[in-house]
Amino acid sequence: MSEPEKVREKIIDAAVERFLHYGYAKTTIAELAADCDMSPGNIYRFFKGKIDIAAEIARREALTTVERMEAVLECPFRNSRQRLEEVVFADMRHTFHMLENQPRVLELAQVVVQERPQFQIESLRRERRIFQRILRDGAQTGEFELDNITHATIAVHSATLKYRYTQLFTNQTLEELERELCYVLTLLVRGLTNKTNQETLPPTSVPVEAAFDQAV
Repeated sequence: MSEPEKVREKIIDAAVERFLHYGYAKTTIAELAADCDMSPGNIYRFFKGKIDIAAEIARREALTTVERMEAVLECPFRNSRQRLEEVVFADMRHTFHMLENQPRVLELAQVVVQERPQFQIESLRRERRIFQRILRDGAQTGEFELDNITHATIAVHSATLKYRYTQLFTNQTLEELERELCYVLTLLVRGLTNKTNQETLPPTSVPVEAAFDQAV
């Protein structure tokens, strides 16, 4: 890692600590500079402003989440329905607990989405690629019957969007969300599944909770 990269990482680490402890709104560039033993002007050499630091933190978290979702897809012992359910449930639980244990993250996410709308667009695209892969694999094996994978991807992703960073949308408990998600996934899976198998298809049930990295 080059020296400029080390400085950049130092700024990001200091920002994460302050944002999560004091909140984005109550953190100043001057305070970050003091934490990093540098001048405010030096911070601006690496980031145009505080929102750019926040956007980079959010971008990294979004990429990490997608990597964890992709790891679930690599398991050879799950069919496409199981992968779809595992990805949505595991991601919902991970993000729910993160916002519950670190409530300042919610403030940070709201600021970034409002001030950097392109960030949300890029995040949605990355997530949709995960769903597209699941649906394409299911169509290739005959498990799913789809007229248009792109349209199906948009529909499934939109229908489950509430279950990612749920506190952005609702004050429901995790238990309530899990029960509700079972209803949603049951409806989606039955709509996706080959017609010959629809009648014998059991409803979605709440899986045993495990750490995201243990779901692979």
